[in-house]
Amino acid sequence: MAEDFYNLLGVARNASEAEIKAAFRKLAMKYHPDRNPGNKEAEDKFRKMNSAYEALSDPKKRQIYDQYGEAGLSGAGSFPGGFPGGEAFAGGGVDMNEVFGGVFEQLFGGERGGRGGPRRGADLKYEIDVSLEDAFKGMKFPLHFDRVEACTVCRGTGAKDGSSLKRCSTCRGLGRVQFSQGFFSMTQTCPDCGGEGQRVDNPCRECRGSGRARKHAELTVKIPPGIYDGATLRIPREGEAGGRGVPPGDLYVLVRLKPDLRFEREEDDLKVHADLDIAQAALGATLSVPTLDGEPAQIRVPAGTQHGATLRLSEKGMPKLHGRGRGDLLVQIRITVPQGLDARQKGLLEEFARSLHGDQAQGGKDDGGIFKKIFGD
Repeated sequence: MAEDFYNLLGVARNASEAEIKAAFRKLAMKYHPDRNPGNKEAEDKFRKMNSAYEALSDPKKRQIYDQYGEAGLSGAGSFPGGFPGGEAFAGGGVDMNEVFGGVFEQLFGGERGGRGGPRRGADLKYEIDVSLEDAFKGMKFPLHFDRVEACTVCRGTGAKDGSSLKRCSTCRGLGRVQFSQGFFSMTQTCPDCGGEGQRVDNPCRECRGSGRARKHAELTVKIPPGIYDGATLRIPREGEAGGRGVPPGDLYVLVRLKPDLRFEREEDDLKVHADLDIAQAALGATLSVPTLDGEPAQIRVPAGTQHGATLRLSEKGMPKLHGRGRGDLLVQIRITVPQGLDARQKGLLEEFARSLHGDQAQGGKDDGGIFKKIFGD
């Protein structure tokens, strides 16, 4: 008894065309003969589900099958039956390139191009170094590089002046050729015209018929304000030239920010360190801190501020790349311990220590008490 086509593909009888195609693709990847060499069971399974897919993927054949079963298809003379060989299947079977979008060409050694023609030109990628100031303001970066461009002599045709291109006789201008492999047919880029569908009989002397030549290019890349380290800018159609009649690739510019001695960047915020002595930290102070605006900013440090405290100046950080406004400037406090005190300074600190600690700071003028422990002799 013949197996039910729907059961072979594992789909419901009311499955959509997309569901049938997805089910067949999944099973074909599993049971493909090239993935199961010498496995007769897998080969037979692949043969049967090919039959099922060819019938169910065609609306007319599916309607006949739903009404009369496999016998109805055989009677109509439209069903290929047992796939007698690769050539027979190539004439009327399932085009695997149509189902898989060229994935078999990648799996089994082919090179995928665009359907019916060559793929676009190659993409290029370059890395540039930008200072934090330039990232803050934005800039125009001059980029110098080499790339393949359309030949200026033949204007990219590859043909000598006065001659013309001719249709490729191998692929008949389609850019792709079909061949049989096992139980199914596949297509690949035409080996004679490289997928372009046209051939050059009288090649251009400058580019030797390729239509392309390597040249030096100069381009100005716009760096937007707020750009961050590792960002990649895409510049369409500024990569290498493709074949005749196809667009060039794209240019990708990877931005790297140079280290800055004053600031650390945390997303859109900037961090700067500010040093205070113990008197400023205890009594409070007003500090001047650097900014990327060109002018220093004033910030008030509250009395009693501790080491490591962070104060914030709003809207003094980096511009937001994809939005309005700016980040903040974070001021991290570092309290420094004075060194090389003279006698008067030591005396003042000893008096201060006694006022805080009483008897713990006793020892006379030759004993600095707790400050000896902190500052040394």
